[in-house]
Amino acid sequence: MRLPNHRGPVSEILVRVFQRPPEAGDESVLGAISATEVEAISDEDLQLSLFLCYGPQYCLFGEAAQQWEWETSLIELRKRLEARFESELREAAGRLPAVDVEELPGFLMELGKPSPGRSLSRYLKQDATMEQFHEFLMHRSVYSLMEADHHSLVIPRVRGGGKPALVEIQADEYGGGIPGRLHSQLFELTLAELGMLTEFGSYFEDVPACSLANVNVISYFGTYGRHRAALLGNLAMTEIGSHFVNRNFRNGLQRLNGSDDSWLFFQEHIVADAVHEQLAAYDMCGKFVRDHPGELSDMVFGALVTAELGARANEYMLSSWERGESSLRGATSVAAG
Repeated sequence: MRLPNHRGPVSEILVRVFQRPPEAGDESVLGAISATEVEAISDEDLQLSLFLCYGPQYCLFGEAAQQWEWETSLIELRKRLEARFESELREAAGRLPAVDVEELPGFLMELGKPSPGRSLSRYLKQDATMEQFHEFLMHRSVYSLMEADHHSLVIPRVRGGGKPALVEIQADEYGGGIPGRLHSQLFELTLAELGMLTEFGSYFEDVPACSLANVNVISYFGTYGRHRAALLGNLAMTEIGSHFVNRNFRNGLQRLNGSDDSWLFFQEHIVADAVHEQLAAYDMCGKFVRDHPGELSDMVFGALVTAELGARANEYMLSSWERGESSLRGATSVAAG
């Protein structure tokens, strides 16, 4: 499924300049772009533009775009967009709760546990059509086709307590060194089995701002060493409760008669993340803040923001389908469940 181009003015400029190496005059072009004053989390152009700004560091584009990675004009534009993004992230997190060092693991486990009632994963398990499942996978593709790479940016920035657990989690995400078992490769297999595009970036222009924000926040935290604790909090939230929702995703594909290979990605997470959530909460985050108590509030911030952004994206998909609409940018309808 491919939708028409719905780029905004900033993202349109970025897509155009990434087709070639930087050249004279680019600084004035990018320097003239100001960050918008609209709601940053839901603004389609801002989130798409941020995703594009981070793209070169993940080799999202061709060889010419790689020469933009450290181009001053691009970095300055990205920083202006990030300032708007962080301001709203702080607002979304709200007043941070008082959590002491010893309470942190329990706080994270409680924050990440599945809640009863209305749930995207339960809808996919019980009611979703295959078309809706395809849409869900398109949303997930902006992260899962590069799964673990974003979080690995924090590894060299962590010293002492927490690092062994961090590396253990990441090693599992990369399949324990077994060819073909990287989680990103298992996600490729899911897409291939369902007749979808498997290349990273295939669907980034189709998914809305709420899903791009989920991956942009990881790139933002990972780009700056000062946000290392926030990134660890983010990673913890991706692991805690994951085994429960992935079981629902697997069961949904089984209900829709997906092949065994189509749900292997979700099966892998049912097993791995039941262990990872304990490692993340206690051995990674818990030990890190005992060594670095001054970064406790940053970790809480990262975890809260991650939970909030995930909830917003899930609600957007679920509400769209309940209205009989597509959750993709520019689409107007989708088969009802």
